[in-house]
This record gives sequence, C-alpha cells and structure tokens, in this order.
Amino acid sequence: MSAEKIKILENTLGIFYNSRDEYLFKCPFCEHHKKKLSVNIKLNVFKCWICNTKGGITYLIGRFASKQDRIVWSSFEQTIELSEIDNLFKKEDKTPEKQTISLPEEYIWLGDTKFVNGQHRALSYLAHRGITQKDIAYYKIGVCLKGEYRKRIIIPSFNDEGSCDYFIARSYTDDWLKYKNPPISRNIVFNDLLIDWDSPVTIVEGVFDSIKTENSIPILGSTLNTKSNLFRKLVEKRPKIFIGLDDDALTKSLNVVWDMIQYGLDVKKIDTSDIEDLGSISKQEVTTLKNNSIPMTFENILQMQWR
Repeated sequence: MSAEKIKILENTLGIFYNSRDEYLFKCPFCEHHKKKLSVNIKLNVFKCWICNTKGGITYLIGRFASKQDRIVWSSFEQTIELSEIDNLFKKEDKTPEKQTISLPEEYIWLGDTKFVNGQHRALSYLAHRGITQKDIAYYKIGVCLKGEYRKRIIIPSFNDEGSCDYFIARSYTDDWLKYKNPPISRNIVFNDLLIDWDSPVTIVEGVFDSIKTENSIPILGSTLNTKSNLFRKLVEKRPKIFIGLDDDALTKSLNVVWDMIQYGLDVKKIDTSDIEDLGSISKQEVTTLKNNSIPMTFENILQMQWR
C-alpha cells in the first residue's frame, strides 16, 4: 500500500526526495521553489516548513489529485489526529489569545420590557424571520437606533468565559450594506458559551441559520479553515457533527466535510437543496431535515462532487 500511496503523491505533487520516514515535495500551497513540504506516509500527515500548512494527506489528495487517484486514495480510509501532527513535527502552534469587544454604546436589548420608540420596526423584522421573544432573550439580541450601527439588529457572541468576542450587525431596513460587522477577527467559536459540546453540534453559515438550529455554530461564511479556532475545537471535543451549509455552495460544503472526516470526525450532511437556507424555514422543519441527514464518507463525497 505504501508504494501505491507514494505513486499517487508523485502523480499529484511531482518529483520528491526521501529523508528517512518523510518524503519532501514542493508545496502546492505556497509554491516555494525548494522541496519543503514534508509528508509522513506512516502517520498520514503533512506539513510545509515555509507556510506552516499542515493536515492529513487525504486533504492534499482531495484538493490536488486527479479523479482516478482520488478514488484509489479514498479506499485507504485513513484518518488523523491533530496531536499526531504536533508530535511528528515537534512544534506546537501557540494558543491564540481570546479577543474581546464591547457592544456598541447605543445597543438596546430587545428583551427589555421598557419599550423605546423605534424598536417596533426591528421587532417586526425579527418576527418576520421567525425569531421569537424567547430567542431574543436567549441570544441577547438587541438593536441600535443611532450611531455607527444605526437601524441594525445586534447579535452578540460570547466566548466560553462569558466575554463578548464579536457581534453581528444586520440592517433591518433597505440599506445596501446588509451586514456591517466590527473590524476584528472572525476566527472565533461564535457563542461558544451556549454550546453543549457533549451533544451533536450543527455547523451552519449565518447567525439566523443558527438561531433556527439547536446547538449550532455559524461559521459566518461558506468555508471552514482547518487552522481556525472552531475547527480545532471540533477536533478537540469530537462531537457528532451535522453540516447545514447552503446548497448553492455545495463544493465548499463538501470540502469542509472532507476535512472533518480525515480528522476522524463523525459527520452527517443536511440536505438543503430544496430550501434557501436553514434560517428561512421553521425550527421543526430544520429538525426534520436533521433526522433525514446523510452519514458522510470519502466515497459518497466523491459521488456528490461528480453527480
């Protein structure tokens, strides 16, 4: 099997040279002129010493190999652990400091019984999107009626220590700029404080999808980097995972699933092909879709990609 793997790697990455248990190639990520991509066949991991990209070899194959080589490689069904990569290369990444941010001074919590003139339009917008008073209280949803975030719904995120680390500011009018979020990193676990890591976790795109989905985390986009804080925490906690990303970005969604499977995570994909997104349907309908979700393997990812 090792000979087959090496042949596929050579087909994919080009000429290499061998150094003990490692094979060194040119890195397809940073394209450095020297062979600095170290691949360990035994542990099924790789790392580039220039750009620091690392992960499972299956990810390399899935992204850069030919269709036929990907099919052959998928039959190996190997997974990796983050700890194996760190032990192999003996260089752990530093744990990033947790960022914090204050909510806008003009923020008004919409769960407050004291009604402020102008709140009704924000509440009407939330009701139209199926957001209840219970949701408003649970997620601390608020509004800004003036200031930089004027006429925007504010949905804060709290880290596992209870500090605010980000917030979403979504216009409830016809403003051309729907979202105007704070100029800080989105590399967080959105509302980590609210997540039960001992129960299944659903990964969705946006905060409104998340509100409609029990125990879910929005990635605030359509992709999830293996180096992100969220991906690392998923690998650390190892919950069962449901992927509920929009079907209009199917390729990106399958890439996320592929990355998770190679790290040994238990993943099911929610079929969103017949809906706009999870935020556009009821919580009961979301639950039904989750109950009918598909367990994911390398093989059915390849089938979905080429259907």
